[in-house]
Amino acid sequence: MGLPVRGSARVPSARTWRRARVGPTMGEPMVAPPADAFWRRLRSALAEVPDEARTPPAEARVGAVLVLVEEAADGLKVVLTRRRRDLRSHPGQLSFPGGRREPGESLEDSALREAREEVGLRPDSVEVVGVGPTFYIPPSRFWVAPVLARWRAPHPLSENPWEVDEILRVPLDRLLDPERWRHAPLSLEGSTWAWQLDDDLLWGATAGVLSVLLDTAVPGWHGGREPHELGEGRAVRPWEQVPARERRPRLEGDLPTLDQVEVVHVTSEQVRGVRRWLDGHGVGATARAEQAGRAIAHAVRRLHGLAMSDVSVTVLAGPSSNGSGGLVAARLLAAAGAQVDVLAVGASRHPEQLGLLEAAGIEVARLGPRGPDDSRSPGQVVVDAVLGVGAVPPLADLPKAAARWLRRHDVPVVSLDLPSGIGPDVGLRGPCVTADVTVSLGLPLVGLREPITHAYVGDLYLADLGVPPAAWEAVGVALGDGSPFARGPLVRLTSGHRATDAGTPDQATLTD
Repeated sequence: MGLPVRGSARVPSARTWRRARVGPTMGEPMVAPPADAFWRRLRSALAEVPDEARTPPAEARVGAVLVLVEEAADGLKVVLTRRRRDLRSHPGQLSFPGGRREPGESLEDSALREAREEVGLRPDSVEVVGVGPTFYIPPSRFWVAPVLARWRAPHPLSENPWEVDEILRVPLDRLLDPERWRHAPLSLEGSTWAWQLDDDLLWGATAGVLSVLLDTAVPGWHGGREPHELGEGRAVRPWEQVPARERRPRLEGDLPTLDQVEVVHVTSEQVRGVRRWLDGHGVGATARAEQAGRAIAHAVRRLHGLAMSDVSVTVLAGPSSNGSGGLVAARLLAAAGAQVDVLAVGASRHPEQLGLLEAAGIEVARLGPRGPDDSRSPGQVVVDAVLGVGAVPPLADLPKAAARWLRRHDVPVVSLDLPSGIGPDVGLRGPCVTADVTVSLGLPLVGLREPITHAYVGDLYLADLGVPPAAWEAVGVALGDGSPFARGPLVRLTSGHRATDAGTPDQATLTD
């Protein structure tokens, strides 16, 4: 199987790959060094990588990719593949050969096996130079190790017809041509390098690894520019054109479905207005938390086929209304037989919910803004109820702390309302939790409509909180043809406009 390395990820850092920030001006491309100088610089850089930087977490999903460099008569070239255009995941995109590590495999063996399966590479034709720092791809929750190899005895390659459309040998000099430089503005806070290679766009983590490879081999190749400085004219947003891909159902049972594009989306201010309307009509925060908690508990039960006996669940609960819903879910799941522990961040605005949990004998650990310690392991399911429609410092830092912890563990995550860190009105804005299932409450927030967020939202559901149409009308929301819950209180939202491999450069800092 192939493992595309895309979406912005935590690519090898400046500290381990010695970035330089001097070089030519635009229009004065540098050239790749001779092979001996290239490998000397690369080996020197790899020698400085500490062992812990190249060792992925023990409980994480791990893959390896082969960064194969050929010494051709006309210069150094890197071997990439173009995935088949009819694949369900990452169709038609450029990647390194690679895939998931099998039990008992080394990272080097995994990368070589995948390269043999995908492009027919003979392992005895290459010299493995070393393993670079592992990096994390948030949308797929994969840790990936780049295995750098020197192709000592080049031979004809052959595409695996089930995965690969074409094998490309991309000259490093082509990557140094400023006319081919592009940038991908993946969040509100930054862009990553990309390249236009004739009809192909090279972007995401594949491009990130190559940019750091250039930093090592050709110091100052970018002339000290940051990607965003290329300007809007060279911005690329490939996630807006990815072919439609249906979300994979995660919850068991025959649930009604609606196309997400047919459902009204609301702003955070409209949600606050509805809450004020409900408060004025006797439906306070405690009652709303009960409804939200029931919805998320029901989703967790469906994730495990309704039987919760001996299932362990960890609830990450923030201090606001989302956190209160998570605390209710913890109580209900424990009553259903689950083994529940709660990690509460900040001073809860609803201490009565914490009191109920403690009275029921449910473990509640109170955490600071740095989030859980890496030595703590989560349960078999994690409920993300950290942040909802509002986040101000220091609460705004919680998603990064949660993501730092969750990236180390291969467990499903169920988010309440929206993954913590996704902006309710603007979508992807920085570090966020990657959910397998998101249960949106009442009506989905407009931030969930953005294609770039879909890879972080996972399988999206809409839960009925019993909000009357009059409450929505009071804040200017017209439900149109009727309630989305006409066929049931939990509705699955499908989407034909799913981005499969988005990411943010902000998350590149998560493994620091």
